[in-house]
Amino acid sequence: EGTSTTTKTMAKASTSTTTSRKAGDSDATEEFGDVYGTKTTTTTKSTKTSLMLGGACPYKAALNGLTFDVVGTAADGSPFYKARGIDEYIYHDADCDGAGAVSAPRWIFDNSKPSSTATKDLDG
Repeated sequence: EGTSTTTKTMAKASTSTTTSRKAGDSDATEEFGDVYGTKTTTTTKSTKTSLMLGGACPYKAALNGLTFDVVGTAADGSPFYKARGIDEYIYHDADCDGAGAVSAPRWIFDNSKPSSTATKDLDG
């Protein structure tokens, strides 16, 4: 999903391309200019389709080295991932126990598929 804005002027300008990324983000902004001063800006939001886990705690160390693929999205639009070959999921939960402000948002490892319709406590 992306947006594009084009502005035209008659002044002659040099051709240029600029690409920028926000730190820790997968958003990309690209600006293109041509010899007639046309400027096009496109912003694209992307999600990694898979990830390889490393650095898990000793309790979940068996998951290290596994590849997780995006298999769905939560109601807030965040992706959830499933390990290849086993029922283990990684997902972001804004309120993992449904208790409100006492529960900090966090990434969860779980052997149950998270809800794609709930906005909090995704494991029910």
